[in-house]
Parts: sequence; C-alpha cells; structure tokens
Amino acid sequence: MNEATRTFRNCGSEKEITEHAAALVFSIAFRSIHDRGSFSMVLSGGSSPRPLYLLISQGIPNELPERYGLTLPGVRKNIEESDLVTMPWENTWIFWGDERCVPPGHIHSNYRMAAETLMKYSQPPKKHTFRMPAGRKPYTEAAASYEQTLRNFFHIENSDNPARFPVFDLVLLGMGEDGHIASLFPDNTAALHESRKWVLAVDAPADIEPRVKRLTITLPVINHARNILIFTAGLKKSVLSEKIVLGKEKQAPASFVKPVSGNLFWFCAQP
Repeated sequence: MNEATRTFRNCGSEKEITEHAAALVFSIAFRSIHDRGSFSMVLSGGSSPRPLYLLISQGIPNELPERYGLTLPGVRKNIEESDLVTMPWENTWIFWGDERCVPPGHIHSNYRMAAETLMKYSQPPKKHTFRMPAGRKPYTEAAASYEQTLRNFFHIENSDNPARFPVFDLVLLGMGEDGHIASLFPDNTAALHESRKWVLAVDAPADIEPRVKRLTITLPVINHARNILIFTAGLKKSVLSEKIVLGKEKQAPASFVKPVSGNLFWFCAQP
C-alpha cells in the first residue's frame, strides 16, 4: 500500500488476482463488522467480476487472507486450515453501482449476473439486498428512487448539507477498455462532473451493448467509500490501469476515482 496515495495495484493471472481480491473483500467485510457492526458493499456489473463473485459465494480457504497479509477479525483461530470461511451475510448489505434498464431476469441485467454468481452458493437475507429499480419509468424517477433508498439506509435527508454523501465500506468497480466505470462514460461530461446527485439515469454510447438507458451512482458516491476495488481483465485494461495509477492518463473516467479518505485497490487479470 502506498500511504501517500492509498493506492494498491496487483496484476497477475486470473486465479491469483481473484483469490487476492476475494481475500481482501473478506478482510474488509469482517473488519467493518468488527468496527461498526455492519458491512455495506456496492456491486459492479459486467463480466469481469464473475469469477470473483463465485469465489466469494463459495467461501475462501481459512489460510487465504494470511497469504496476503490480511486478517479476518472475529473469525475463530482454531478452525481447520481446510475449512472454508464464508461471508458474514447476516451483517452484510448489498447495493448496485449501476444497472442496465432491463428486467431483472434479462441476460444483460447486472442483478441477474450477481444472482447467478455472488448469490449462487450463499447469499445475504433478501431484506439486505437493494436492487436498482431499472424497470421503473421515467428513468429519472428511478434514479431518484434509488437515491432515496440510499438516503434512507444512511439516514441522510435531502435537506442535509448537499456536500454530504454516503460512506460505503466497499465499492466494487469494473472498467471498460474506454476507461468507463459503473455507467460513467467518457463522452458524458455532465455525469462525470455531477457534484450533488447520488444516482443518475444516463445513456450508454452507441457502440456499447446493450443500447438501453442505465442507472449509475456518481463519482462523489464512489469517492466517499472507505474502500474502492477496481477489478479488470485483459491486457488493454491492464495497460490503461497502469497509466492511470502513474498519472499518465487523466481523461478516462476511471482516472477520476480518487478516494476522499479511503483506499483504492486495482486488480488486473492478464492472459
């Protein structure tokens, strides 16, 4: 961890970075519950996090966090090394960072992807899962509705200081080859510079499937998180992530991910 920038980057095989990232998610979850009594996590969509979500759902080997210098506060020390540690779902709350405006069972639904992976082997109580209302119209009202859901969860009223934002324990993000995160795209400067709203309804670029409206959290919500984990796959994305971390790329949306007081972790799977 670079203490000056609070940024960590790891590139390697898909298996290696998936295991490391999963161990980190578990460590953050157990630490959050130990320190504050709960763990709030924002999910990424797309295809990149599928192996990570599956491993989290299955549980991780007891020895895995120690391999990366991580701890799991509150986990019994006398369990067998072969035993799996499972996610503390009873104290975990799940949210989404973006969603395509399609039915929840649609092949392009981020909710469906999470249901098929993160919630395949184990899952949080249904009342702890806050799906984006992507089927609601008009979409601006859907965005406002999800923002109100977040406000209710964090007990932050609309009349409060407009500069006040929720503080999630962990925000998971993917990144496109164009550097987009959540549904914040390079050509949508208004969305990238939104400073008051928490959730927006946006259009995807014409060359990105599916060509439907999307809901997305905004950069201030992302940057106020205690921990941000960007999980990517592919050589192009790895090269782009390196340029962003080194400060050589400053226009891609992912380069605007700058934690206010949290940690930023990059995990890049390479072929």
